[in-house]
Amino acid sequence: MKRIFELGSKDFMTLGKQEILSTIKNSEGRSVMAEVVVTALPLIYGVSGLEMAAAFGADMITLNLFDFDNPFIFGIDEIDLSNGVNAISMIEQKIRENQKNPDYIRNAKNIIGRFIGVNLEPVPVGINYPEGRKLKAENLIKAKELGFDYILITGNPNTGVTHRAILEGIEEAAELIGDKVIIMAGKMHAAGEENIYDSSICKDFVKAGADVILIPAPGTIPGMDQKMARCQIETIHECQALALTSIGTSQESSSEDTIEQIALMSKMAGADIQHIGDAGYCGMAFPENIMALSIAIRGKRHTYRRMAYSLKR
Repeated sequence: MKRIFELGSKDFMTLGKQEILSTIKNSEGRSVMAEVVVTALPLIYGVSGLEMAAAFGADMITLNLFDFDNPFIFGIDEIDLSNGVNAISMIEQKIRENQKNPDYIRNAKNIIGRFIGVNLEPVPVGINYPEGRKLKAENLIKAKELGFDYILITGNPNTGVTHRAILEGIEEAAELIGDKVIIMAGKMHAAGEENIYDSSICKDFVKAGADVILIPAPGTIPGMDQKMARCQIETIHECQALALTSIGTSQESSSEDTIEQIALMSKMAGADIQHIGDAGYCGMAFPENIMALSIAIRGKRHTYRRMAYSLKR
C-alpha cells in the first residue's frame, strides 16, 4: 500500500474508503488536510483555492461553506466578474448547470488530483443557516452520489453546534453513507457552544460510527496542550479510529514558526492527519503555511514530491 504522499492522480480517483483509511494509517502521521472556503474569490486569478492548497502540499481538501442546494466553487467554476451585474446571472446559470451534473465533484477532483471532503453542520433548530450546508439526510446522500471521499461533521463559528448534535449526526451518516464515505467528526473550536475536553466523548463518536475523530491541535484552544491531545488520541486509537488534529482558530495565518510548533506537537501527540484551516487569504491558509506544516511533519523530500507529482500518473 502506497503512502499518501506517494499517490498519483489515478490513485486519488480510484481508491475506496477502506483503502484511503489504510493509506493514511500507513503514512504514519504524515497526511496533510487543508480547508478552503468555496465562496471566496481565489487568491490568484485563474487558480482555485483548492488547486492552490494542493500545489503547496495538501493531500486532502475540505470544502467549507459548500452548498448542496447551490453547488458552486469559485475558481473551479470560472466566471468573469468584470461583467458586473451580469456576473450574478452568470453565477446563477452556472449553479443551475451544476445542480444537474452528477459528476460535478468528480470533475473538480480530477482537476485537483486530491481527496475531497465537505463540511456538514448539525446546527440546532432555530438557527438561521442555509439548508444546503446542514447535516441532513438529503445532503448526506448527495455527498455520496457526487463522489466526496469524506464528510466532516463539525461546526463553523457561532453555529451553536454541540457534541450531542455531532453524535446524532454521526449515527445518521453511518446509517446512510457509512459504507462508501469516510465519516470524520469533531470540533476544532467551540463553535459558539462548548469545546470538547473529555476523552469519553471521542469514544462515543467512534461507537456511533465515525472513522476519524477531529480534535483541536495542541496550542489552538485554551487548555489543549500536547498532553491532553495525546490522551484523547490514545483513546481514539484504542477504539480503532484515526485521529485528526485541527488548526481552526485563525492560527493558520500565524507565522510559519507557529505552524511548525503546532505541527510537531500534534505529531508527538500521535495525530494521523493534520488539518490547517481556511482563515488566511481568500478563504484558505497562507500557502506558505500549508507547506510549512507539511515540511514539519514529513520533510522537504516528501513535501516537494507531493507538490510536484504529476497529475497524469
